Amino acid sequence: MSGSRKTRSVANAPDTALSSPSERILRDCHSLYVDQDKGLVKIASSLGLRLLPPRKKIIVMIMGNHSAGKSSFINWYVEEHIQKTGVAIETQGFTFITSGRKRESLTGNATLHLYPHFRPLLEFKGVTDYLCAEISTSKQKKFSLVTFVDTPGLVDGDMVYPFDVNSAITSFGEQADLIFVFFDPMGQALCKRTLNIVEKLSEKCGDKLRFYLSKADEAGRETDRQRVMMQIVQELCRRPGLNKCGFEMPTIYIPNPQKQSRCVNQIDEVCETIEKTINQAVQKTLDQLEKDCDLITSTISNKLAQDRSDSSIDTDMLHVISCLLRVLSALESPNLLAVHLYRDYILYFLHYKALLK
Repeated sequence: MSGSRKTRSVANAPDTALSSPSERILRDCHSLYVDQDKGLVKIASSLGLRLLPPRKKIIVMIMGNHSAGKSSFINWYVEEHIQKTGVAIETQGFTFITSGRKRESLTGNATLHLYPHFRPLLEFKGVTDYLCAEISTSKQKKFSLVTFVDTPGLVDGDMVYPFDVNSAITSFGEQADLIFVFFDPMGQALCKRTLNIVEKLSEKCGDKLRFYLSKADEAGRETDRQRVMMQIVQELCRRPGLNKCGFEMPTIYIPNPQKQSRCVNQIDEVCETIEKTINQAVQKTLDQLEKDCDLITSTISNKLAQDRSDSSIDTDMLHVISCLLRVLSALESPNLLAVHLYRDYILYFLHYKALLK
């Protein structure tokens, strides 16, 4: 036997894992913007324009009262125990869960460096101290194209948050592509803080909101679930911003082979919603790429036209000055009026050039 050993292949190795067409499109579009030598961001900057590179993944924010199953859903989707779960308020800050080449954790400013679109959060005092990112190598479902944002568990009463949690969640929601609102059937579904934030989000980005009755298998019998859902719908309808037709609230729970339930589980519909949003993000990214290219093209055309116009003005002014010089040289003794006229034209020419610059 030779002394060499066979090397074991690594599951989901980044170099060999096949990427989907959507993933390649989003990645390539992002590269077109951020290329150091000839990226669109650099070209736009040289023209006085500011472009933000498109994201390579969609952002899905999950909010709800504490113990609503937010972290459990993320762990189920990723198929890895990343977030702590339990009855206690485990998530007190904002956690980004995303895929990457190696498992690692980031905090504070490093997280914002990874997600520059969320830099407006810096205006909320104390938020950066409660920001972190968990990077996983999982390739399950569509995770390679998704970044989840796990938000603080919301409660009413005397609970004190180290930052303005209502405004921070609203700001996160405005940047997200999807907002999942989880209602817990075990007594906290009507948390006023949750409903207040949802109403605020509905005013600005209602099309992103999706409502779910989480942990539906723990709500008792079917009649109990229906009663809980009716209470939630009634409470939502009392608020003008949420009283809309076509309201849907699928029942979901984490599947457990050892615990059978007769409750209808629509958790696969959540996955379908995520996949649909990914497809829409691809189209939006391509549309934005076209708009940004048109903006750069039109800006260059306008600057070239302005340069040609400036060149024409320079030629005309120099012609006038040349004529004045010939007139002055023809005079045997230039009078004061002629000298002043020549000086005024020179000053006018220089002043006009300064305005153009």
